[in-house]
Amino acid sequence: MTPEHEQLYARQPGYVAANLGEELAILDLANNSYIGFNATAAHVWRLLQEPQTFVGLSQSMVQEFDVDEERCSKELSVLLDGLLKAGLIRIDNG
Repeated sequence: MTPEHEQLYARQPGYVAANLGEELAILDLANNSYIGFNATAAHVWRLLQEPQTFVGLSQSMVQEFDVDEERCSKELSVLLDGLLKAGLIRIDNG
């Protein structure tokens, strides 16, 4: 089993993103619905254009936003869990 910090997170297919400045609207065409992302979630979504590890995502977030590593890791974990539960992303280990 792949250690959690080495798991690859990837977008699920079937969603279209519409830029709203720093924010995004993620359109679910199959269900005719959308989800609004704030700047932080939008940045993660953009990073997930290619599969990313938790560590890679966290490092990018620390560089992009004024946040310490511990807080970033906690909040990123919550965000990724929410995206997984919503079916927007998946864990892709090859």
